[in-house]
Amino acid sequence: MPSNHKNEKIKPYTDEEVDASVWKEFQQGSELALATIFKVYANKLFNYGRQFTPHEDVINDAIQDVFYQLIKSKNRISAANSVRYYLFSCFRRRLLRLLKQRRKLACEELSDKEGKFWVSIDPDYHSIQTVFTIDQKKLLEEACNELPERQREVLSLYFFEGLSYKEIAKIMGFSQVKSARKILYRALDNLYTRLSKHKDLIKIILAFWG
Repeated sequence: MPSNHKNEKIKPYTDEEVDASVWKEFQQGSELALATIFKVYANKLFNYGRQFTPHEDVINDAIQDVFYQLIKSKNRISAANSVRYYLFSCFRRRLLRLLKQRRKLACEELSDKEGKFWVSIDPDYHSIQTVFTIDQKKLLEEACNELPERQREVLSLYFFEGLSYKEIAKIMGFSQVKSARKILYRALDNLYTRLSKHKDLIKIILAFWG
């Protein structure tokens, strides 16, 4: 994986700051820019992958493949409006392909949940700074995982990863942007219904998601 030059230091970028300028530097051959992109997004991709499978080796293989392909194709990739969207999109496709191959080849019995999206409420992963108690996080996680699979994933990509409706539609293969928006609204309605007895938790969610 990428390593920065010994005389250079990776700036403490957030994903919002890894914009077209860093992308352009990467395309011009900057190892520091590549290391910056990897540092900001590798853990995010890993934790996103954990929502599909507990098999860390498969997730890491998918991340390695994404960055290998990124390096290999950098001169053919147009300037990205969203580095985050590009990486999440490529990673999701690669991970699901690897899981499908694993299911065909593995002799071991795999879980019925393998390859399906399941929400895990992790404050460190989602960079959530809230006053959720352990019990509240458990309630929220359980309520999210009672939603249909597509609603779970749209909810996570929109609120936890900060992707736009347009980006989500492309990542999940929706033909229209409004499909992502409609699914998110349904997810929120269903979530609030399931949590109707927990008014304090709903207030925190509303304050956080605004």
